[in-house]
Amino acid sequence: MYSDRAQPLVVVASATPGEAEQVVARLRQAGALAYATHSAEGCLRVATSVRPDLVLIDPRLRARRRLERLLRAHPSSAHARVGPITTADRMPVEAKTEVERTAHLVAA
Repeated sequence: MYSDRAQPLVVVASATPGEAEQVVARLRQAGALAYATHSAEGCLRVATSVRPDLVLIDPRLRARRRLERLLRAHPSSAHARVGPITTADRMPVEAKTEVERTAHLVAA
């Protein structure tokens, strides 16, 4: 985390209905401050306003590559880690908990 915040601030971008909200809900349960956005433009506006620690972008989002370049070029978001929303991020909380429990048992 690059800021003096106690919790990481995460911006999530997805144009798929409900997906950003689902990821944000999971992040909030994990203790992060998280904001959902629904377009590349909205993500850029929020990220350059709030100085996020992490920006998660749906790989299917139109103009994703341009958004990543703009985020890295802006002084307010240049420090943030930028990455894709992964399959694990999309999982409902209950399903991920079960997967983590199973992975823990397999590792033991």
